[in-house]
Amino acid sequence: MKLLDLLRVKGENPDLVLAQFRSNTRQIPLMYFIVLVNTWALVSSFYHRAPALLTVVIPLFLTAVAGMRMLGWWRSRKREATPEYALAALRQTNRLAGFIALGFTSWGVALYPYGDAFSQGHVAFFIGITVIACVYCLSHIRSAALHVVLVTNAAFVALALLSDSMIYGAKALNVLMVSFAMLAVMWTSFRDFENLVMAKKVLTSQRQDLLKRQKETQKLSDENFRLANLDSLTGLPNRRNFFAKAEEFLEDQRASALALGVLDLDGFKAVNDIYGHVTGDRLLQEVASRLETVCGPGVYLSRLGGDEFGLLIRSVQDTQSLQELGNQICADLMLPFRYHEVSLTIGCSIGFARRKHGVDTADQLYEMADFALYCVKRDQRGIALIFGAVHEEEILRDRTIERDLFNPVFEAQLSVHFQPVVEVESGRVLAFEALARWDHPTLGRVPPNKFIAIAERCGFIDRLTEILLEKALRQAQTWPADIRLSFNLSAKNIASLTFANRLIEQIRKSGFDPKRIDFEITETAMIQDFARVHETMSALREIGVRISLDDFGTGFSSLKHLHSFPLDKIKIDRSFVTNIHSGSPGYGIVKSLLNLSREMGIDCIVEGVETAQELAVIRSLGGVMVQGYFYSKPLPAAEVAAFLGQVAGGRSIAS
Repeated sequence: MKLLDLLRVKGENPDLVLAQFRSNTRQIPLMYFIVLVNTWALVSSFYHRAPALLTVVIPLFLTAVAGMRMLGWWRSRKREATPEYALAALRQTNRLAGFIALGFTSWGVALYPYGDAFSQGHVAFFIGITVIACVYCLSHIRSAALHVVLVTNAAFVALALLSDSMIYGAKALNVLMVSFAMLAVMWTSFRDFENLVMAKKVLTSQRQDLLKRQKETQKLSDENFRLANLDSLTGLPNRRNFFAKAEEFLEDQRASALALGVLDLDGFKAVNDIYGHVTGDRLLQEVASRLETVCGPGVYLSRLGGDEFGLLIRSVQDTQSLQELGNQICADLMLPFRYHEVSLTIGCSIGFARRKHGVDTADQLYEMADFALYCVKRDQRGIALIFGAVHEEEILRDRTIERDLFNPVFEAQLSVHFQPVVEVESGRVLAFEALARWDHPTLGRVPPNKFIAIAERCGFIDRLTEILLEKALRQAQTWPADIRLSFNLSAKNIASLTFANRLIEQIRKSGFDPKRIDFEITETAMIQDFARVHETMSALREIGVRISLDDFGTGFSSLKHLHSFPLDKIKIDRSFVTNIHSGSPGYGIVKSLLNLSREMGIDCIVEGVETAQELAVIRSLGGVMVQGYFYSKPLPAAEVAAFLGQVAGGRSIAS
């Protein structure tokens, strides 16, 4: 069985078969070329000695057979062979190898008797060199090479027997030994060839696996990149993608008409509070869909986070067209949204900024648009505003304010004014509210809401509060013991228990009775972190401080806060008092809030009383404490004593 395996071409390994085939398309044509050259060289030695049958007819026939085989293999070089085709070609060569070798060697032996010693030596050379060339060229078809060796060596032995010469016997033995040595070399070479093919197969497989993994990794990387740049809720590009695209547009010199917009929803928090986050998420999805419809393909939309969206308009014709786009967006988002039979109505405010000379980064353009949005939400929600020269001046002014907050002379420039809280029936001063004032050397009187907001933004608010409280406590030490100090705390202050403890320590060091202090906080401060704010307020009340809720009635959920927080007093916002005597809607609101405070046992101060008519209405509704210009504007610290002297002397304190 093993001997038969040596004489046939195995086809168990398709990769090896294809490698053998490709190798032989180059080597077999070369083998036939060598054989034909040797054949006609031998013909030249016997042309005039042997019959024409041996020197013309048979050589031509052998040449035709060898030529066809050579041409067939030569043409196979360009063929994209299958393993089946390659195996068939190799097996055909294996079958024909012995017959073709027999034909050439028999022809050579037949010529031998017709030559002299030189010509007969040529026959021996022909057989020997041909077998060596064939073994070498058939090294990748071992069975075919073995066929050739067996046939040619048998012929050589026959030739040696015919010659009856020791020399030819020695030559036959020499060729036989060389042939089998060549076979041994070929065997080793083929094994190396086979190992190389298998190694290449493994390497190719590994390379394919590597390429497959690389493709999978690249696909995963692309998907991760897509997800990292996509907002999962709305399907819009996210903040990272937005700024990357903005930078890309800015680098394009042709995008000189670029505009960036920042859109913020108005009333979205109320939807979340009332209907829950699931409804809020659904609303954001609907907003994104509506924005895509109204903006069209010319606007690059992104969700920047929360209820904030970004817009990039690459080609803005003029300011008017940008304003019209903003107005259209605001109008569309004011239309009701339907969700589970519930009609939700919100709005939006938009700040736009157009590219101009000196604006080189997306952050710069965004800050301009964001400032325009801030101005909209501060002054008039529900519209679109384009950043302009007036806003640039305001930014420069704000930067000056922020810088000078940290100036060593700031504390000396800062002062505290005091506005009285008066008992309606007796006209007695019950408390003074401390109000911050800053007289800037170049900017003049800086509005408190302006520099306090900037102090919150830049992280100076805690220090500012400590400075103002120290000034207020020092002045309050000079007041009669029955007059309270009302002091406003920032939303940032009330969110920190650590800072509250610092205030407690500051009050203790001042020597002022904490039971005479009312800390006023806004509803904005209360809703930012319920647990932390509750903890802070409780810590302050433990030392005797009372807590007042300022601007009551302007928030979304004030009634809930009356039950949830340890409040001692509420202050009705001045917006409800203006023109209350002329039948304004504020009349019913003030009446309801006064009744509510009495029912809950909470003190109530009505702010913004400026006329005798307004005071009369408040008195008729049962108001006990009021504050406003009717009695006094905020007074410098130096004028408080004189004001109290007027009250003590029985003089009217109405302005």
